[in-house]
Parts: sequence; C-alpha cells; structure tokens
Amino acid sequence: MRTPRRSSRFAAMVGAAALVTSLAACSSGPQGTVINLYGGASASKFDEIIADCNAQAGGRYTIVGNLLPSDADGQRDQLVRRLAAKDAGMDLLGMDVTWTAEFADAGWIRELNPQQTAAATKDILQPPIDTATWKDKIYGIPKHTNVQLLWYRKDLVPTPPATFDEMMQMSQQLKDQGKPYEIGFTAAQYEGYVVNINNLIKGFGGRVVNEDSTAPAIDDKTVQALTLLNKLATSGLTSTSLSNAQEPEVFADLQAGRSAFSLNWPYVLASMKEANPDLVPNLGYAPYPSVTAGAPVTTTLGGMNFAISSYSRHPDEAFDAAMCLRSPEHQLQHAINAGEPPTNRTVYDQPDMQEAYPMAQVMLTELETAKPRPISPVYQNISTVLSTTLSPPAAINPQVSADELRTSVQDAIEGKGILP
Repeated sequence: MRTPRRSSRFAAMVGAAALVTSLAACSSGPQGTVINLYGGASASKFDEIIADCNAQAGGRYTIVGNLLPSDADGQRDQLVRRLAAKDAGMDLLGMDVTWTAEFADAGWIRELNPQQTAAATKDILQPPIDTATWKDKIYGIPKHTNVQLLWYRKDLVPTPPATFDEMMQMSQQLKDQGKPYEIGFTAAQYEGYVVNINNLIKGFGGRVVNEDSTAPAIDDKTVQALTLLNKLATSGLTSTSLSNAQEPEVFADLQAGRSAFSLNWPYVLASMKEANPDLVPNLGYAPYPSVTAGAPVTTTLGGMNFAISSYSRHPDEAFDAAMCLRSPEHQLQHAINAGEPPTNRTVYDQPDMQEAYPMAQVMLTELETAKPRPISPVYQNISTVLSTTLSPPAAINPQVSADELRTSVQDAIEGKGILP
C-alpha cells in the first residue's frame, strides 16, 4: 500500500510465499461462500489469520487470499481496472488509506450501514476512521495504521530534540565535533516524500486542499512549511543523496552509523535488531519533531482499510470476514508478525504489544492527533504534483514554489495534464 515502508515490501515477499504454500495445501477446497480478498493477503503470516477466521466461520464462508503486485501503484491499477469492469470476483479489498475518496466517488465500494459502522468503529482511533470516511459516510473498516517517529542515537544525543530547528542545531554540533550527525529524511520523488511534505504543512496548520476537496488551499502556512523543508535540504546535515532517499536508504544510513537522527516508521526497531543488533542499545525513539517550539506534534497517517466491493455478491459475509481479520486479537497478532500497528486503541494496552513495541505509548499519542494526506477523489494526481513540483527540496523557492504548487494542484483537481 502507499504507506512507504521498507518492512512492508520484505514482509510481502515472505508472506506471499507462505500464502501460496498455504493455499496449495488446501486440497479439500473452500467451504461455503468464497470471499475473495485482494490486498493485504501477502503480509507476513497473514495466512495464519485467514486460516483462523475460516475456522471460526464454521463453513459459512471461506476467505481466499489473492495476490496483488508488490508496489502500491500496481495494486491500485489492478483494483481500478477490475472494479471499472464491474468484476464480481472481488469481495473484500485491502485499500490504502488514501484511496477511500476515489473509490467511493466512483461507486466501487459500499457504504457501511449504521449497524456495520458502529461495529467497524468501536474502540478504533478517530484518525483511522477519518481515512475510511468520504462526505461524512463510512466506507472502510480500519485494518492497521502507521505513524512516523524520531529515531536517534542515545550515545550521541542524551535528550532528543523537540523541534526541527533544535534537531538541526544538535546535528551541526555533532558535525563540528567530527561525530555521526546526519538527519535521515525521505525526499525522493515518491509517496514517502509526500508524507513528509504533508507533515510540515499540517504542522504549520495548513492544508493542501480545502475541506470539500474542490480547490487548493495553498497559503502562507505552505510557504512556512516549504521554507523549513528547504532549510533542512540545504543545511548540509542530511545525506548527500537526499533527493533520492527512500525508507531503505534512510534506514541504511542509520544502520551504518552515519545518522544521528532518523525520521522513519516503527519498523525501525525490529529491523535494526536483525540488521545491526550492536546499535540497538543506543537506539532511542521520541515523538516526531514539531515545526516550531510549542507547536503540536503533527504526523501523517499510513495504513490500510478493508472495503467491500460494490459488485460483490456476498457483502454480508465479506463484512463479517473483514471484522474477523481485524479483530483486536488479530490486530495484535499482525502487529507482532508484520510490524503493522493496530487501529484499535485497546490493543496498545496489551502486555504483548508493549513488549514488541516499547514505543507503543509514543505511537499512540501521535496517532491520536495524526492527519490524513489530502482527501480527494484525485489524490493520485495531487500526490504526483506534490512530489514533482517540490523536487529536489534543495531547489525550493518557498513563495515561488507555493504559487506553482497552487496552480498545479488546481490542474490536478480539474484533471489537466496528469495521468491517474
């Protein structure tokens, strides 16, 4: 999905092999109604969750996991093609949190009825619910979520910075002392960069599009965000390959000891235990830095929601299947096995969750106030515009770039010159 994480791609490869093995072993074939799941089925050990839900269904239905391309754009393209053709062979869709408006506006996914909405949102954090909503209607069943943290070297920085300026000051001091100093930040021309752009714009209280998604909302707050982004990019404190940096590169810089600070997702801890266990005792975590002193911590949501295809012949069974797949017990299991954090707030209180995620409380605090990316039926176009107009970040001229961005986002909303 469009939450850009190194661990997701690795987990997908491992999970795909397990899924194929699991399905091949089912010689007796599915029992009852077949619920075809597209999206999320290949995550690490998700086949075990599918098998458990099938057992709980007692023959009423059988969930069959189907593989999609490993990249988010490929996944979306396949779903869009089949849904546009009114393909009834898809029942349950694992959808990136940025797709709700597009799919709902096209009539491809079902609005949940009041009873389903109550069940799907019980104990769920509000920001993930917001990603499942379009025009005040609920279309998604929040499955897992995600939010970035500040990772830092405790042996270099005893107290983590609270703001971007403080982080840059600490980094410069380390550089002057000849110590590891880099700030890891994803700024390649892709979705991970859009996440960081959104972090900064939202941090200053701005937004990319207006509330009803009909026009750009680029203003002085955007200029402030672009000023900070350009300051970071030209500070000499980031990787020399900043404009090509995605999650794997940012993680590699931390793993190799080049970074003192790294803005990345929660998977970093588990992955570092495998990649460089000697570094783990000195690996600290803290809230994502604020854009200015006293400003609230503002981060961008990642994650996935389940949605029911409008063309499914088994919508009731598909809903029940989704609720089982993302039950609190299975959210905990999935968080531990696949590194994808729960949407259910009660799971964060579980001892097993806190053991696997010692940063669980920091994550939960951020998730309470996290913000979605621009909510729009043409989000794909807007995402492309953001990452291309503002790349590379060192070339940003805050006011000029904001003006250009305003025009480009308006063109994206009107469907001018951008391929979806």
